Amino acid sequence: MTAAIPTVQALAQRFAAGLAQQTFTASDGTTVTLDATAPSTLEQALSILSAMADKEVYLYLRDIGLELMVTTATENGLLPQHAVIWGVPRLGATAAVGNVVIAASGAVPLPQGALLTVDGSAQWSVNVATEIAAGATAEVAVTATVAGPAGNLAANTALTFLSPVAGVLSATVDQDGLAGGNAIEAVESWRARIIAAIRNPPQGGSASDYERWASDAGAAYVRVIPSWMGIGTVGVIVAMSGGVAATAAQIAVIQAYIDARRPVRGNVIVASAIIVPQDLTIVLNPNTQAAQAAVTSALTAWYLAQGINPTLYVAAIDSQITQAAGATNTLVSPTADQTLAANQMAVLGTITFEVPS
Repeated sequence: MTAAIPTVQALAQRFAAGLAQQTFTASDGTTVTLDATAPSTLEQALSILSAMADKEVYLYLRDIGLELMVTTATENGLLPQHAVIWGVPRLGATAAVGNVVIAASGAVPLPQGALLTVDGSAQWSVNVATEIAAGATAEVAVTATVAGPAGNLAANTALTFLSPVAGVLSATVDQDGLAGGNAIEAVESWRARIIAAIRNPPQGGSASDYERWASDAGAAYVRVIPSWMGIGTVGVIVAMSGGVAATAAQIAVIQAYIDARRPVRGNVIVASAIIVPQDLTIVLNPNTQAAQAAVTSALTAWYLAQGINPTLYVAAIDSQITQAAGATNTLVSPTADQTLAANQMAVLGTITFEVPS
């Protein structure tokens, strides 16, 4: 139920009506009635000032009412207090982590804190001092010096030390890439986790508990599989924001977070989802860049929304195309519904757009 907020004009009219019902005795003994509708009078000015003040009170009460509900509270209002009450802190910005493969021509004593870079902007710091033998290679754990997505780096990217290290031939990001660098959690994601905590209170190790713990540790997509590796085991399959597979370092963080909270006898195994790109062929009519962009955007979001272990219905894919670009299009492939494995997640692959024949 909502309450309409009166306008300043309506509030001024209320003031004038109330004032007109009052009588006052002047110093000469005569009875006076004040008219706040009379133009250019003190009474009219008072009615307007009173109405403006009352309007501010109405707006304040409306804002307080909105802040009292998790669904409408704001990050600069009471949403942080809701989060404290329900034990759902906002996920802060995180630094990218991963491993770099160092190849050495001679013996290299690599110090902790040695900085690597690509172009001098983003930098990554060596976590632990490492001795590399002559002619050997070693995987060295590194962490971005600044939190945020700028620290993420694709696999096989070449790096250089900010200060040259004698004996180092090359430094290359390993096959997992440097990942996990995220900006501070978006407000709507935070709100969704608070609402999930309200709807699913802790239950001593239920599936919703594991989902919450994995999400709180940074996973964007979670699927819990009871008895995954036998009786008494729990599989927690995770993927990161954007439908990206979790790296070994991210898995370790999530595993440690859950281990600190799980039931004593809950044998938990955290693993990354296997990302399965889905290629499509679509006859688009008209086959314009705008239509292609609309379809690509719609399908990207739709595949991510299916989460881990989805069933991909052809009719649902066709519906997304229709909503994005109209009904005069044809989905050539896929032609059959598909259910992915329990540890698989679908993401949009390559779309081949064809013109009508």
